[in-house]
Amino acid sequence: MLKPLLIGLSLTLVAMTPVVATAADTKAAATDVRTLEWMDLLPDDDREKMENLPQVRHEGGEGAGSVINQGNSQFGDVMQSAKVRGELNGKKVRLPGFVVPIEYDAEQNITSFFLVPYFGACIHVPPPPPNQIVFVTNAKGLKADMIYNPFWIEGVLTTDKMSHDLANSAYSLKASAITPYE
Repeated sequence: MLKPLLIGLSLTLVAMTPVVATAADTKAAATDVRTLEWMDLLPDDDREKMENLPQVRHEGGEGAGSVINQGNSQFGDVMQSAKVRGELNGKKVRLPGFVVPIEYDAEQNITSFFLVPYFGACIHVPPPPPNQIVFVTNAKGLKADMIYNPFWIEGVLTTDKMSHDLANSAYSLKASAITPYE
């Protein structure tokens, strides 16, 4: 009587083992998503230049006296940089930002967009450097009136460049999740 009970218990444990491993694998996969900040997209030399830029004043436009037009090559270099961090290529990441729509479907849902670090980038002010813009595809559930709100975008990041009339991006991302930034 004890022998059949032990065999039954052993078979039950063996049968449950893949379920336990699958649950652990799922939890591990969820933790494989790396949360990034915008500065994390910059290679070390661009990060250093960006951190040492003079404070930008927004009053007065971009006239001849502005920092942008004073011939500061360090400013121009970093503001046009498409240098990327190759080790991020193919990684599953999560990045917050604002949506700049590029394409819509027939129901006016946004299907692809630039993810940018601040509101109004590419539209109201000059675009950020290409390595601070991410071209996002596979967007679902975004309406045109949602561009005023920040979002968390999760997916696989690549170092594929994209060029558009609004801006150029040095990174691309196929979205697997889009959630409000809270």
